[in-house]
Amino acid sequence: MHITHLPDYLLSPTQRAQITTLLQSSFPQYPPRAHFRQIPHFRILAHDDSGTLLGHIAVEHRLVHNAGQVLRIFGLADVCMHPDHQNKGLGTKLLNFLESLAREAQIEALLLIAPEPEFYLKNDFLAVENDCKWLFLQGDQTLGVLNRKIGGLMVKMLGEKGWREGQLDLLGHIF
Repeated sequence: MHITHLPDYLLSPTQRAQITTLLQSSFPQYPPRAHFRQIPHFRILAHDDSGTLLGHIAVEHRLVHNAGQVLRIFGLADVCMHPDHQNKGLGTKLLNFLESLAREAQIEALLLIAPEPEFYLKNDFLAVENDCKWLFLQGDQTLGVLNRKIGGLMVKMLGEKGWREGQLDLLGHIF
């Protein structure tokens, strides 16, 4: 198995098709493309020796404003594994790979939304309940700015700063 990271703009048509297939098999309501709301900055991909896509994480690199402090974060989206490779440690390997990249780049936190948090709790993420502010996108249009709690918000702090209660401004769209 090989784990790599690749900027989205460098994906080949074959890679994009593999990602789209995996996303649609993992998330039944997923649109027929390799991203949901917006194109991510890069992908974490796991392939077997034959080139079959086994796992995927879409990653946004940005700043967020967390109750008076600005944090450099990786926002995770579309975390999924091929059904034959679920519950075998692949997801943890992908998260560890991403965390290693994040630490090298002095990223201060990993942030994601997980309706089912158990996997992330086992990987040292914390469930948090901040009031949030973000750019509301639907389809291919901006509809405004939303302010409310986001269910399933999870964070893993990597630097010296701690997570704060209070408003979390995503400074952009939700991942």
